[in-house]
Amino acid sequence: MINKVLLLFNTVKYLKPVQIFFQVYYRLKPKKNLNYYFRNGNDIQPIVYLEFDFDVTIPNVASADLTFTFLNFSKKFPGKIDWNFQEYGKLWNYNLQYFNYLHQANLDNSLKENWLKELSFWLQKGKLESEPYPISIRSMNVIRFCSKNQVGNEQIMEGVYAQLKYLNQNLEYHVLGNHLLENAFALMMGGYVFSEESWTKKSRKILCEELNEQILNDGGHFELSPMYHQIILFRVLELIDWYKRTSNPDRQFLSFVLLKAGQMLGWLKNISFKNGDIPYFNDSAPGIAFSSHLLFEYAKRLELNAPVSLPFKESGYRKFCYSKYECVIDVAAVGPRYQPGHGHADALSFILYYGGLPFLVEAGTSTYQIGEKRSYERSTQAHNTVVIGERNQSEVWSGFRVGKRAKVILENESQSSMVATHDGYVHNFGVLHKRYFNFDINSISILDEIGDKNGKAFLHFHPDCEIEIISANAINIAQFAEITIEGANQLSFGKYEYADGFNQYRQADKLEIDFDKKLNTLIKFQ
Repeated sequence: MINKVLLLFNTVKYLKPVQIFFQVYYRLKPKKNLNYYFRNGNDIQPIVYLEFDFDVTIPNVASADLTFTFLNFSKKFPGKIDWNFQEYGKLWNYNLQYFNYLHQANLDNSLKENWLKELSFWLQKGKLESEPYPISIRSMNVIRFCSKNQVGNEQIMEGVYAQLKYLNQNLEYHVLGNHLLENAFALMMGGYVFSEESWTKKSRKILCEELNEQILNDGGHFELSPMYHQIILFRVLELIDWYKRTSNPDRQFLSFVLLKAGQMLGWLKNISFKNGDIPYFNDSAPGIAFSSHLLFEYAKRLELNAPVSLPFKESGYRKFCYSKYECVIDVAAVGPRYQPGHGHADALSFILYYGGLPFLVEAGTSTYQIGEKRSYERSTQAHNTVVIGERNQSEVWSGFRVGKRAKVILENESQSSMVATHDGYVHNFGVLHKRYFNFDINSISILDEIGDKNGKAFLHFHPDCEIEIISANAINIAQFAEITIEGANQLSFGKYEYADGFNQYRQADKLEIDFDKKLNTLIKFQ
């Protein structure tokens, strides 16, 4: 009981006062049916359609026979769609509600419109809860769809208006982070479509404040997930796309957003591997966000200036590139401090590509559902770093909570080396974990020091790697590298489930290296 109280205290103490206030306020605030937010006939203004230069297309995830596929799970609804379907979890249901499939070219527009009217009816009747985040995503999708196709269906547009009016009174100040940004992007878009000046004024203020805070000085998004960086960057580009075509845009605000876009594009260019992949650190997974390639194409279509290439700093990542390989290292703290829900206990972990192919990876992210799989994928042992006493460096718990956090100190770095330390094991074991990286054109050497303790270093190989044991302290990975270990008590091979997207796995090999005090690992490329 005491441990649970301490865990909760060490989680809540990082929250902002505004989060605590709105957590309480929204719980006490009386819930009103969506009908409350509809306009009467005298208040209705003509719809202002927006102009978009870039067409969004998505893979086919919905079909006319009511089959929907999200997160690699498919569901065929018998006769009618259950908009509150929860069998595959909340995130799957959110994807059903997002209506990204409005941008599918192979679906008839009349079918899409009928689905929109159905969902609005569910919200009006209270069969589906109104929630700010899916309302934000859905509203932007509907506005883009209706603007492109000049959809004038009053029932649909009035439903969107009511949802945005609800959103305006229920912004996610209790969550903050990317949620509040999505709220503001949606409210800004809706403000122009429905000529609601108060919405545009409020959303512009939120966007300025939040983008200033959430986009770090090196261009990275402060939740430190490359995937969420891609998601927010798309919203920034989309805002530029339609906003600059309005009749009287605020030039100062537009310049501000253009600056943020350039910084974010530069960070994405730096973090992306040569083949276009992002390193799947923290809550990142393939098949969710628009790819780096598409985002760069979008920026080019908008005639944005070249990405602002800033050296990695505040985001806590470092990248070392040579002709044969690319290595990205995580020397970031779990962040942001008041919203670390997408953070993992992965200090000093690294991801390595060789010849444009993934070589050393991590277990990845396959679910947001609370349970063993979610806990494992956020744990230290799911990453390429060191575990002491089977404990996590940071107290990741539940689905999106973090208690005590490891503090990382970057002690030294150059073009070919890096030294960093974290204190995640001080509380339980009284020692620091110090890791030295040295890079050469044909090799990487890693030295781990953990005081006088025993630990385990983990290396997770991509499923396509073929591993051969050469000796008691050396292995060969076909067409990649030879790895030699010095200072190990024992090398143990095991299997793990590599997350190849949400709810999709491939069997792969991992190496557990038991050692005392110090461990030397040499990766020599072929």
